[in-house]
Amino acid sequence: MTDSIRQQIITALDTRLKTIKKTASYKTDAGNNVFDWLDRDLADSELDAIVYRDKTNEISAEGFDVSGNRVRVEIEAKTKQASGTAARLREIIEDIYKAIGTDESFGGLAIESSPAGESIDIDQVDTIRGNATIAIDISYMSPKWGY
Repeated sequence: MTDSIRQQIITALDTRLKTIKKTASYKTDAGNNVFDWLDRDLADSELDAIVYRDKTNEISAEGFDVSGNRVRVEIEAKTKQASGTAARLREIIEDIYKAIGTDESFGGLAIESSPAGESIDIDQVDTIRGNATIAIDISYMSPKWGY
């Protein structure tokens, strides 16, 4: 059985985020550590990292057999830097936007993708760790009772 359109989009997003590497003309290697719905603290060796979650999906009936969908994906950029933590997070954010912008339809699966906001948080307990959260909306069509 074929994956739902939503799952195909999330799989394409995962693949795209994993391309974020300096060898592919990005500023960081955050694509080396990409996680779907990870819910644990990351080891220092796993940073820089990206964690994404497709938290909500707004659905509107577009007709008898079709629904319009807008899935909100939260993408977290995580880093540990002795200094320049905010600057590093901005680089990872830039890389994420660049990666998504290479094809915002994810191979024709989505109608469009749009940035929906971002935030940065830096914490220092024993070490300095930074976290940025980016929200993106991905719009797509699906069967009325499909996904």
